[in-house]
Amino acid sequence: MRNTVAIKAILLAALPGTMLLLAACHRNPPAPEMSAGATEDASDATVSAPSVDASAAADAGIAAGLDMEALTERRDPERLLRYYTNAIRVGDWVDAARAWSLDAQMTPEKLKGEFGGQAGPKIAIGKGDVEGAAGSLYYEAPVVIDFADGRPSRRGTFVLRRVNDVPGASEEQLNWRIERTSTFTQ
Repeated sequence: MRNTVAIKAILLAALPGTMLLLAACHRNPPAPEMSAGATEDASDATVSAPSVDASAAADAGIAAGLDMEALTERRDPERLLRYYTNAIRVGDWVDAARAWSLDAQMTPEKLKGEFGGQAGPKIAIGKGDVEGAAGSLYYEAPVVIDFADGRPSRRGTFVLRRVNDVPGASEEQLNWRIERTSTFTQ
């Protein structure tokens, strides 16, 4: 009994160092970290593939409750990303396309082609960073997109942009919009 307690104490003491060594050996970049307490509801930045039976009513609730005011958001770029991923979750391609900048020329048809299918994607967006450049603010966040229908997973970034309160800027320019994505197949 005494030896068992001693062995457990040694193992517990060595665990943090072992975890650090394992982390240092990890060669792939880590998946995006979700904020504490993240759940898969309409206020979340995670989108999961809905099951046909269980989520029809939940998806109808999300579609009816899309945060349309996120389209006029100027402070929190993550709010726009939550809106976008929820629109993708319910297959609302028209509203999802509204989250993109006009320059990106994103259409509902392009989004449906990318994300549509028998099973919706699970999109995990990590915490990003805001940077300023030449009168604009940019928000870059890591993303992992997993498909339940056998398509390969993708990893990359979302880049959002808004004009930084420059005189003469339009309402559209002052609001956060997705400018581009850069993803690659894993």
